[in-house]
Amino acid sequence: MTLSIGLMSGTSMDGIDAALLETDGLHHIVAKGHLHCPYKADFQIALKAAEYSVRKHKGDLQQAALHFKADVAEYLSALQHPMNNYYTALSLGSVIDESTRTHINAVQELLQQQQLKASNINVIGYHGQTLYHQPQRQCSIIIGDGPVMANTLDIPVVYQFRANDIAKGGQGAPFAPIYHWALAKRDGLIPCLVLNCGGIANATLISNDDPVQLIALDTGPGNGLIDALVRQKTNGKENRDQDGHYGLAGTVNTALLQRLYTHGIQASFFTKAGPKSLDSGDFKWPVELEYLSLEDACRTLEAFTADSIIQSLLHLKRPLPNLWIVAGGGWHNPVLLQEFKIRLAEHCPEAVLKTADDIGWNADALEAQIFAYLAVRHLQQLPFSFPGTTGVAKPLSGGVYCAPCP
Repeated sequence: MTLSIGLMSGTSMDGIDAALLETDGLHHIVAKGHLHCPYKADFQIALKAAEYSVRKHKGDLQQAALHFKADVAEYLSALQHPMNNYYTALSLGSVIDESTRTHINAVQELLQQQQLKASNINVIGYHGQTLYHQPQRQCSIIIGDGPVMANTLDIPVVYQFRANDIAKGGQGAPFAPIYHWALAKRDGLIPCLVLNCGGIANATLISNDDPVQLIALDTGPGNGLIDALVRQKTNGKENRDQDGHYGLAGTVNTALLQRLYTHGIQASFFTKAGPKSLDSGDFKWPVELEYLSLEDACRTLEAFTADSIIQSLLHLKRPLPNLWIVAGGGWHNPVLLQEFKIRLAEHCPEAVLKTADDIGWNADALEAQIFAYLAVRHLQQLPFSFPGTTGVAKPLSGGVYCAPCP
């Protein structure tokens, strides 16, 4: 049996999740431990500035590196955030180095927590930090230095999970479905629907025991639009609608909610057939939304996120199971969850909604566990992307393997 560590830092950029997993890459899955390492406030802003720069230059890392200092100043100015010595000294390379170091620190903390040595771990699944994702251009920029991590920790690392899938015509995401399927099969929960809500929301439809028949898609924004709005409205002082504080005091603007379907992301996104994936940089909103109070704007975006999940699933025009399982940080927002429950009862009255924790999964650890599991599947050359999940022609494995230098 393989002992693996998975690392995940999502598009919300709030920190790193690290999870320890015992697995055979199939149905033997035993969670052994998990921790969350929040980012320091200045580094979180540095990551967002790096994301801004890489997107501004459409994934061209050389151009982003060349213009990085000006891009950081531009990003901070838009937030009305003061420039200090930390930001003045930043380069794109230094952000990548610091991102890698913080992930290494997370592994070391997890090993200490579990009283393990590096020699006890067979492999690390290192997702890295996504800064730009445009699969139609065969471009997905995920920063993080796998060889440095492998050599520093003396543990083999699998990283760059998306590269093979995108090179073969896939969307490069989502990869969660095969792990959702494995857990559901282990626990006798098939058929079911798993809804993950992070910066982006995605769904896995598990109809039977055959992973090749998995259906998955990004449904639209998760926390992404809400976080961006709060960040803009508070000049970077806040990064999310914590506990639905603003949304609870707001009212949905129904006219703007409908406009978000044509102006909110990409005009064609909601009419595309899956599989399909999004970059959080695809998220837009009508300028009128900025004229609303922060409370009304948050409530409207929370309602849109919930509604877009339901509408995307109804557009599949497939039978939907009765068991719906929700996971991901977005569901910690009680307003988003409430708006979702209202629409679920209206459109799918027979659905039973359970949280990942309700059924014995660890919702907070799930994303990191996925990459621990995928790293083991890489070692065994087992597929983790499929025609119905990423749009590839046939099931594929992926990832780049880095062994520590002897």
